[in-house]
Amino acid sequence: MFVNAVIVFLVLLMLFALEFALVVRYFLTTSRQSRDYLCARYEQLGARMILKLFRVFRGFEITVLNPKKLDIPDRCLVISNHQSLLDILVLIWLLGIEKKPRFVAKKELQYGVPLVSFTLRKGGHCLIRRHGAPIETMRAVSKMAQVCMRDRTCPVVFPEGRRSRDGRLGIFHSAGVRKILDVEPIPVAAIAIDGGWRVATVRNFLKRFGKEPYIAEIVKIYDAPQGRHEIEAVLSDAHTRIAECIEDLRRQ
Repeated sequence: MFVNAVIVFLVLLMLFALEFALVVRYFLTTSRQSRDYLCARYEQLGARMILKLFRVFRGFEITVLNPKKLDIPDRCLVISNHQSLLDILVLIWLLGIEKKPRFVAKKELQYGVPLVSFTLRKGGHCLIRRHGAPIETMRAVSKMAQVCMRDRTCPVVFPEGRRSRDGRLGIFHSAGVRKILDVEPIPVAAIAIDGGWRVATVRNFLKRFGKEPYIAEIVKIYDAPQGRHEIEAVLSDAHTRIAECIEDLRRQ
């Protein structure tokens, strides 16, 4: 438990240092594209450094499975189940700087988290209120989709809408996915993640982190769906495949 507490302290210290460096460079840069790239670069740097700390101090390993040898397109919408904040770090690392993943996140995170809050506000992500009006939420998602289309980046959506506290896959909601694909029909990459729910709380993190497996599997790449019917069909199929994948991973 003590080692994990030290890791938390080191992570926070590192994030403060990275945010300071980013803020200085950000406000010395006048080009919008250069600022966006800076945010994406520091997100990648932060994710990689945190995951490396986890690996060195606690032996935390991410197993990435791709049994069908699928290639994630440079431009696509990524959908995944959601179990913990680790999922965001892992997807940033997995997708890489080339795809510059942009997330839909709750607005409460726009302040208070070193580095993360700044990049969420300035990096082209979508911030929505947890209990905000649906029309306000859809406007924010639409705006992010337009930014992703302009900047050639990859939007990432957790269709469950919230983290699963017990690891069970929740219902996939289609409104946000439809809004993004209405702005720009692009391929859809479905990724299954398992393991984060076991260390999602501070208490479990301090006790169990590094002792639980964490696995991400690329499940399927869908051609760009056209219209509501095709989008709903893709989400339904992705939900089924992700559920089956998680079940198979736990049996193993």
